[in-house]
Amino acid sequence: MKKLIALIVLAASFYSCSDLYDIKETVYLIKEGKHESSIENSANPKGLRTLKSETLNLTVRFDESVRYNLGNKNQQDINKLFGFADCNSLHHENSARFGWNYNPETDQVDIFTYVYQKKKRLYQQIGSMEIGTAVDMSISLEDHQYRFLFEDQSVVVERGAACDTGVYYLLYPYFGGDEVAPQDIRLYITEHLN
Repeated sequence: MKKLIALIVLAASFYSCSDLYDIKETVYLIKEGKHESSIENSANPKGLRTLKSETLNLTVRFDESVRYNLGNKNQQDINKLFGFADCNSLHHENSARFGWNYNPETDQVDIFTYVYQKKKRLYQQIGSMEIGTAVDMSISLEDHQYRFLFEDQSVVVERGAACDTGVYYLLYPYFGGDEVAPQDIRLYITEHLN
């Protein structure tokens, strides 16, 4: 009987370990008139999750719902894609994430590094991507800097804080700036475990 129980426990542990490595695309929905996203068709809220390694690896895809024209200067505001707060800080103190906005002139999504460094916001465009195309991107913690990778582009940004251990809570898709989403917007994100 003990051998049977041990065998069942062992089999269950293999099953649950393999589930940890399943890569599933998550659809984040930002509803019209809102800033915050939710997971589409899920009764489970996003909840507080933390970075599990020194690198956040993602595959991101945008569909046609990201085409918007605000008709004002806020068209250039950077929406937030995904990232993490750094070193036990709040995200408006120290954090790293990717940002995005829709560029109606090119009909592409422009991608940005978006960092808070000791409460100072820094950003720069790292590239652009076509709607409907999936692109791999990552943010790595490297001593006193973040390394952003987007396709073949690499950008290094100094960290505002450095620590050996801490809580690095994840930051989810968010629309704005000042404006709320002008229509329902869907972002497709796959997190890859290291």
